Amino acid sequence: MTERRRLDPLFATMADIMEAAGMTRRTIRVWIERGLLTKPVMVSQGYPGGMFNRFPAHVLDQARFIVAMREQGLSLDDIAALVAARDWTRAGRPYRAGVGSRDDAPAPHRRAQRRP
Repeated sequence: MTERRRLDPLFATMADIMEAAGMTRRTIRVWIERGLLTKPVMVSQGYPGGMFNRFPAHVLDQARFIVAMREQGLSLDDIAALVAARDWTRAGRPYRAGVGSRDDAPAPHRRAQRRP
């Protein structure tokens, strides 16, 4: 088994995604083309290192989510809608459109009182 390179923990490689999802490179590429996974960013490490695709770390959560939804029998189109509705940059917390909470509301703005 080859030793893994030490990379920035904010990024993931294609190998990381394939391992998290248990899928092939081709399947992951299809998910990227269909918009299920966030597109990678090209990173250059200079001439000897070459160019690499790096994915944001939250793509690992997306890949696990897609696998779980496929196991539930959802189509890729249905999964794409679910993936689009969630804010993956916030550790996978679901986006709650139109639903407010007192905990999420900003503190009320108080006017400064005039002193005589």
